[in-house]
Parts: sequence; structure tokens; C-alpha cells
Amino acid sequence: MSNHFGFLEVVKAGGLTLALLAAASVYCFALIWQRWSVYQRAMGGLDAFLRHAKHQIEKGQLKELMAHCRQHPGPASAVVLASLTGHEGLSERRAATERVLEREVALLEKGLPVLGTVGSVAPFVGLFGTVMGVMRAFRDLAGAANAGPGVVAVGIAEALVGTAAGLFVAIPAVLAYNYFTTRANRFQDEMRWLVDDVLERLTAPAR
Repeated sequence: MSNHFGFLEVVKAGGLTLALLAAASVYCFALIWQRWSVYQRAMGGLDAFLRHAKHQIEKGQLKELMAHCRQHPGPASAVVLASLTGHEGLSERRAATERVLEREVALLEKGLPVLGTVGSVAPFVGLFGTVMGVMRAFRDLAGAANAGPGVVAVGIAEALVGTAAGLFVAIPAVLAYNYFTTRANRFQDEMRWLVDDVLERLTAPAR
């Protein structure tokens, strides 16, 4: 291998595969940052809100809970308000609440399928680059009789870069997808339990 075979040569050796993975990486990191900001704004105070709401439900202070939700807008407040307002019938109110909850969860999960897809596909794109690099190395070796190992340097570099780039893109995408999906599912479960408490309190006989 030549002494001049440095970083730029390794990048060039990655070819189209590396270019695709680099573009996917930039997009994924931008999407992860955008989703992180959305989750921080939407769910930053979720635990405190749940504690406060459960306390008011236990005390039967539903009007106070309604006022609190209006003063602190957010996904959780929107779901609780849907359970406290609107139709008088229990089934209609539950259905309306479920629609609001599904809308809020859909907003939280926006863009996550892209992360899941990139996390699944990127290793195979990297594997394709690896195969192409190995094929290039054997082709260069076959075309240069009695040549040293430096002949296959470009092909081997392309193979290694393809593998590394595929993992570099896939691992953060999969981790982010699992993290955000878990938080969205937890939000959905917590809100359904809270709505059940609200509706149960609404139907409970007055003391």
C-alpha cells in the first residue's frame, strides 16, 4: 500500500455506496435531532403532569383538572380535555378521547418509520459495498501478475469502508427508533390508564 493512500483515498474507494450511506446518515441525524426536540417539548413534564392529574382525579377535582389542562397545553392535556368535555355518553366520550390520543401519538411517531427503514437497510447497503470492494480487489489482483499486496489496497479499502459505513448509519438509526417508539408507546399506555380513571370518576355516584 502506498504511503499516499490516506483518508481521501479511502473515502473515494467507498464510491457510490459510501455516498448513499453518507446522505442517509446526515438525514437520519437531522431527523433524530428534530424528533428529540419534539419529544422534549411534548413530553418533558409528563411525569409531573400525571402525578398532578391523578391526585386531582382521586380528590374528585375534575373542574380543577380541566382548568390545569387548559393552562398547560400539550399532548397529554389535549387527551385529558377530550375525556372531560364533549359528549355526555361514556362510549362517545371514550371514542372521542381515543381519536385525540391516536392523533397525538401519530404526531410523536412522525418520521420514525424512516429511521426504522434506514436502520434495517443500511447494513445491506454496506454489505453491497463490501462485496463490490472484494470483487474489485480480486479483479485488480488478477490483472497484475506478480504484484504485491498494494494492488488490492483500493478494493480492500472499499470493502472495509462499506461495512463500517453501513454500521455507522444503522446503529444510531435503530437505537433512536427504539427509543422514540418506546416513549410514544409509554405515553399512549399512560394516557389510556389516566383516561380510564377520569371516565370511572365521571360515572362514579356522587358522595
